[in-house]
Amino acid sequence: MRLLNKTQMNFAYGMGAAVVIIGALMKITHYDLPFVTANTMLTIGLVTEALIFALSAFDPPEDGYDWKLVYPELGDSNEPKRKPKSPEQMLNQKIEDMLAQSKVDKELVSSLSASIKNFEASAKSGSNSAAELAKINKEFANNANQLQKQMESLANNLESLNNVYGGVLNAMNKK
Repeated sequence: MRLLNKTQMNFAYGMGAAVVIIGALMKITHYDLPFVTANTMLTIGLVTEALIFALSAFDPPEDGYDWKLVYPELGDSNEPKRKPKSPEQMLNQKIEDMLAQSKVDKELVSSLSASIKNFEASAKSGSNSAAELAKINKEFANNANQLQKQMESLANNLESLNNVYGGVLNAMNKK
């Protein structure tokens, strides 16, 4: 049964220590307040701390850590000792746990393997398609070159036409 909770006990420790420190400071500097002397202040603080320590003696101890989980050799000699796992075993276990968590199983691996084989077969059968694509790309490049030449010719014709039109406009403006 706890008389005071942790927060209340921490508050009491802190306040008692503060009174002791102020009393000690007043004693060292030979300073007395009008309503309390350094001796009185020091006595009040030390008695407060003594009472707090007396109260804390009745607090039940807190639950400790189960160190046997971290250090199995601390366990009882009657308990069967587990052989520590090697790094490889721990890694294998971790990988198995991750695969189980991500639901990677034999069926998924088999499905993935079949997909890769199908992709390989498609790639092999597509070699003729690839040759045909190269031929189409070459024809496309040739057509693009011809289009560029025709566009240059059109641009030249438009420039000539603009010159003629500009001359007509000049002639009409001179009247």
